[in-house]
Amino acid sequence: MSRRLNFWLPPAAALAFYLLSSNIALGSDGRATLSVALVMAGWWLGEALPLAATALVPLAAFPLFGILPASKAAAPYAHKLIFLFLGGFLIAAAMERWNLHRRLALETLARVGDRPARIVAAFMGVTAFLSLWVSNTATALMMLSIATSVVAVAGERENFGVCLVLGIAYAASIGGMGSLVGTPPNALLAAFVEQRGTDAVSFSAWLSFGLPVAVVLLPTCWWLLTRWVFPLDGAPLSGGRELFESERRALGPLGPAERRVLAVFSTVAAAWCFRPLLQRAWPAGLGGLDDSVIAIAGALALFALPSGEKSGGAVLDWKSAESIPWGVLILFGGGLSLAAAVSQTGVSEFVGALFSGLRGTHPAILVLLVTWMVVFLTEVTSNTAVTAAFLPVFAAVADGAGVAPMSLLLPTALGASCAFMMPVATPPNAIVFASGLVTMRQMFRAGFWLNLISIAVIASWTMLRTG
Repeated sequence: MSRRLNFWLPPAAALAFYLLSSNIALGSDGRATLSVALVMAGWWLGEALPLAATALVPLAAFPLFGILPASKAAAPYAHKLIFLFLGGFLIAAAMERWNLHRRLALETLARVGDRPARIVAAFMGVTAFLSLWVSNTATALMMLSIATSVVAVAGERENFGVCLVLGIAYAASIGGMGSLVGTPPNALLAAFVEQRGTDAVSFSAWLSFGLPVAVVLLPTCWWLLTRWVFPLDGAPLSGGRELFESERRALGPLGPAERRVLAVFSTVAAAWCFRPLLQRAWPAGLGGLDDSVIAIAGALALFALPSGEKSGGAVLDWKSAESIPWGVLILFGGGLSLAAAVSQTGVSEFVGALFSGLRGTHPAILVLLVTWMVVFLTEVTSNTAVTAAFLPVFAAVADGAGVAPMSLLLPTALGASCAFMMPVATPPNAIVFASGLVTMRQMFRAGFWLNLISIAVIASWTMLRTG
């Protein structure tokens, strides 16, 4: 019954709005756009349909209702940042195919010693680093499989298991904030601001936005878990280092396929970080170099390079590529198509005018309100859906209030990754909750305080960056 209500209520509300809003200062195409936006936001937040299915609504609704022609409605689904994520997903799929991410994790963990707090710190650090490049969900799954073995060795060590698994879940979300390909909300923001005609957000530029927040939140989260909420004793954990060593030895020596994935990954990451230098060094030949071009070139190299293994074949095959989250790419396109309609039909100016009364309000108050709203809203719905639905809204609010748009857009994207309280909030939370090593009450307790800390950190950093 609830799902049926979630399905029918948004269209009913949208129809009522369209019929009753004929006297507002907005044309019929703008009113139709707002109506479609209401339907999409309602279906996204209520998950009446799969998120990617809702993202297809603009392809049908915009041409049918005369909002945008089919060519313009479909164009955002091929935005270049979608191909940046596609390339990133394919590189991550190659890492997962040959277990390179597991090897990198075990190489680090085997060197951390046997103190419980240090083990938790190492797990969190490795998880956060991998989440910069590999999906948060895949990283959490892989790290949890190692963590359960460590917990079994530790036995009934007080608070160790809950600290370890919560640290993995939280570090996966925090790490994803650090890079443009770390989590979908980051790329949605980059694509949205470029679509608005402002400066493009490159991979290296995003590092200056998100990485400082991740660097502050990660050790803060570790301290919160191991020193305050679930304090750990300092006695050594017997057998921990031996376990990591045995797991690492079980992988055998670094194989040719792993070496080639590592080489491509390192080259792509370096090119992303130093693209401006590359373009200045060779302006004639690399003028069209773009983060998306680098990502797709790296993915093509993986399809072309032979694995060098006895099984033969390429480093990356299509069977592995089929496993990437294609729905996320469609979700990007739907959000960007909606944003294009909002911009081209005058809806953004209309919504901005509604909030013109906020002019004179201190920007810090608006930043705090937006951050607080997004952080707690993502506890009950998809972070990507929240970002896609609210970026156009908060951009219009910023215009109406006379503040820099990035001062509200940046906390929207970063805050969407800070869902720490509920198992349903994000896949890493659900994964560790399903392990049985943490209760709902424990996750809520730690997550609530981490949410509040995240709001303070994101709001403060946003004010520093945007003034």
